[in-house]
Amino acid sequence: MRAGYGWTYSLGVFGNNFGHNVTQNPPVLANQTLSQQNACGNSFCTVFNLAQGPAPFNPANYQGASYLPNPQTGTFTWPAGTSITPFTRPGTLTMPTFYIYNFTLQQQLTSKISVSGGYVGNSGRHTLLGTDENFNINQQYYIPGNSAGAYPFDGLLGPRYNYGWTSGIGDFCNCANSQYNSFQALMKVNALAGWTLTGNYTYQNSLGDGWGGNEGYTFLYDRPLGYGESPLMPHQQWVLANVFDLPFGKGRKWGTNANRFVDAVFGGWNLSAIYTFYSGFPFMPTIDNYNGATQPYTGPNNRPDVGSGPIYAPNKNRNQWILGIGQTGAYKFPAAGTFGNYPIDTLIGPWFNNFDATLQKQFAITERMRFTLRVDSTNVLNHTNLGGPNADVQSGTVGQITGTAQGGGYQMRRIQFSGSVAW
Repeated sequence: MRAGYGWTYSLGVFGNNFGHNVTQNPPVLANQTLSQQNACGNSFCTVFNLAQGPAPFNPANYQGASYLPNPQTGTFTWPAGTSITPFTRPGTLTMPTFYIYNFTLQQQLTSKISVSGGYVGNSGRHTLLGTDENFNINQQYYIPGNSAGAYPFDGLLGPRYNYGWTSGIGDFCNCANSQYNSFQALMKVNALAGWTLTGNYTYQNSLGDGWGGNEGYTFLYDRPLGYGESPLMPHQQWVLANVFDLPFGKGRKWGTNANRFVDAVFGGWNLSAIYTFYSGFPFMPTIDNYNGATQPYTGPNNRPDVGSGPIYAPNKNRNQWILGIGQTGAYKFPAAGTFGNYPIDTLIGPWFNNFDATLQKQFAITERMRFTLRVDSTNVLNHTNLGGPNADVQSGTVGQITGTAQGGGYQMRRIQFSGSVAW
C-alpha cells in the first residue's frame, strides 16, 4: 500500500508571472515600425545604418501619452485611444498551485507477475483558463435589447472603472481552477520465459474553467456555464508494451547446444510491440443560429439546449458519427436572448487503436562483433483512426469525419528495414 500528498507551484506559461509580463511591455520593450526615409528607386533603400542605429524610441510620439511608469506607484498611465492592446495582471499575484494526491494497492501474484491499482488526482488553483495564458477581461457583456452591450471598463462596472475603453485587455490572471480524477491500474510481467509486459489502464476525467468556447465571457459573467470537461483528454486509455525474447538459441532455454547454422536461422530473435487504445476525445455540439429567435451577439451563443433522444448515429462511422437537429430531439434551440445549457464536452469522438511492432535478429560475426537486422512497423494492422466529427448539428454534413486522428497527421502502415553493426 502506498499513498502520497504534495503540492507544487508553477511560474505559469513562459514564466509570465515575473518574466513575460515585465519584459514584454514598455519601458523594457517597445515595438517600433521603421520604414525607408528616402526614395532610391527600388525596395532596398537604407532604413538606418548600423553605426547610427535606429531612431530612439520617444514615448511622446505615441498619442501624447507617457509610457513611463509613475515613480511613486510603479503603474503606467492609461493611454487615450484604442490603437494599443494592453496586457495586465492582478495587483495581488497568487502563484498557480497544484495539490497532488494518490493511493495505490499493489499485489505480487508470483515471483514474476505483479498488479496494482489506485486513485490518482490533483486539484489546480489559480491556474490558467483552459489552455490560454491570458484572456480578455474587457469582454462585451450581453444585454437583451441593447445591441451595443456594455464593457467592464466602459461603464459596466460603474464610474470608478469607466475609462471609455472598448478594446480588449489581455489579463494574465492565473485565477482559474481545475480538477483531475483517475483510476490507474498496472500489470507487470518480468522475464517470464523471455516475455516482459507492462500493461497500463487509466479511467480519468479532467474538469476545469475555460472550456466550451468563449471562455473569457463565461469566466467573467457566468462561471458555471464555462466549467466542464476538458476536450484534451480521453476517458479511457490502455497501453500494453511487451518484449519477447524467443527462448531458442545460444544461451537461451532451448537450443543452447544447437549448431551454428540452426542458431543463425532460429536463434536470437526478439519481438517487441506496443498497443495503444483510447476511447475518443470529448467534444460538444454547436449550432449556427436560434432558428429565427434572437441570438445573443456575444458570449457562448453557439451552444444548444439539452433535449431528449439518441445522440449518436446508429452505425457511428465516418459518414455520420452524431445525429443533427431534425434527426433527433437530443438538442433544442435556446430561448430568445439566452445561452444554451448543453453540458461541455460530454460527447465522445471516435476511439483510437494503434499497434506498433519491431522484429530483430542478432548475428554473431566474431566474439566481439554483432550484426543486428531489424524491421520496424508503425500501425501494423493498417487501421484508419478517425479524427473528430463535424459537431455543427444544423449543418448538412453533421457528424461527418473528413480527417484522420492527431489533426490529420496520423499515418497508415509504415515499414522500415535497417541493420547495424556493434563491436
